[in-house]
Amino acid sequence: MKKYNIVHVVLLTFLILAGCTEDFEEINANPNQPENVSADLLLSTVISTLATTTVDAGGWDRGNIVAQLTAKINFTGFDRYNWGSESGLWNTYYGILPEIELILESALAEETKNTSYEGMALVMRAYVFANLTDNWGNVPYSEAITAIDGNFTPAYDEQEAIYAGILEDLRRAETQLALNQSIIGGDILYGGDTTKWIKFANSLRLRYLMRTSNRNDVGAEVQAILDSGNFIATNADNAVMEYPATTQIDSWPISTGRIGGFDEHRMSETSEAVLKGFNDNRLAKWFQPTDNPEDDPNLFEGLTNGLSEDNASTFNGGANNVSRINQAFFYDSPNAVKAAIIQTAEVHFLFAEAAQRGLITADAETLYNDGIRLSFEYWQVEQDFVTYTAQAGVAYDSQLETIITQKWLASFLVGLEGWYDFRRTGFPSVIVPGPDNVNGDAVPVRFLYPDSEQTLNGENYQAAVSAFGVDDINTKGWWEN
Repeated sequence: MKKYNIVHVVLLTFLILAGCTEDFEEINANPNQPENVSADLLLSTVISTLATTTVDAGGWDRGNIVAQLTAKINFTGFDRYNWGSESGLWNTYYGILPEIELILESALAEETKNTSYEGMALVMRAYVFANLTDNWGNVPYSEAITAIDGNFTPAYDEQEAIYAGILEDLRRAETQLALNQSIIGGDILYGGDTTKWIKFANSLRLRYLMRTSNRNDVGAEVQAILDSGNFIATNADNAVMEYPATTQIDSWPISTGRIGGFDEHRMSETSEAVLKGFNDNRLAKWFQPTDNPEDDPNLFEGLTNGLSEDNASTFNGGANNVSRINQAFFYDSPNAVKAAIIQTAEVHFLFAEAAQRGLITADAETLYNDGIRLSFEYWQVEQDFVTYTAQAGVAYDSQLETIITQKWLASFLVGLEGWYDFRRTGFPSVIVPGPDNVNGDAVPVRFLYPDSEQTLNGENYQAAVSAFGVDDINTKGWWEN
């Protein structure tokens, strides 16, 4: 199944087909190739595409950098906030929507009706649109895939309305999945376990409810999710796709690329300071000692975020004096890397925040400590938990920044979650623009719209920009702090 962008790729296809003869389809039909792809095959493609995008283009290339969990030693433009449209992410998310829609159509059709596939598709659709609106603000939503019906210039919806649709999709997903109709295949996330899909749907709903909690009264719904117990409560329930790595096709993309591309990413001074300050053993899980043979073999040194190419390459005497990402992420990717969409640690930190802010009735300290413990468990890190959680800066103190700092650490490789939290809360406060940033010492809050939108969907693009001010990386969205 070919993917297409909602505007320019579909438009090009339409123009090509419009110039063909009326009997083109009949003449060129391939009797050995099915016209329709089954929902199970589509589902595996959707899950794989979205999970890999989350850990690769989202977490590795963008999320870890802007959240300053890592830094760039070469090609430092993104780290300096020299941002463009990130059209690759835009095209990936919009390109997968038609396949999700085909799953929904199949699941709703009388002859192939399946409430479980409907629920799974609704979860994936909600996740796609959340990423789109969190990255760009107002985006095409209600008309997002109407190019199928001849509409090649979709209108943009306001972020508040998009979030209402996202949350409604997740509520309906829970209802449909609870009917527990058999999943015949394609579920490479949970192996056909509808109970785990319900937990996934509710955990995403919790994430997005809390994201909008500065604008909406979400307490009752968050409390209901907590009381239900139907959320990702253990690492066994995480929405995580594992890479078998039997071929290059099913490996984590970074592990099949060039080592130079991998080495561009280094430990940041920000994460170094926090991890060392807390005696946090995730330090050695994520990073490795410096390569300088004259250094202590256990020396970890971070790189300042947001340096120019020259300043980054010569920082601390050169690349050998700055810690790389642990090379297990390159050479041992099936064991070191899993594509996590959402983990139980995040879920517990979200509940802890809700309790700390008085949105729900629950023990914030217990939820917070469980989040820390579950993150260590996920990364298979041995840590003296009692000693760790007794430290200043870690011990629960009823402060939101304490919760968000641990949630930030747990967001390593989980898409752009650390950036979203910083935009919403201003925490952790250790995230500050680098010395050579080109954005006026401000952390950006969105991506620019792709150039293709200006040229091929100009009227709706202009209307969207007019609705919130200016197409600028510093223009805040509806839910932000």
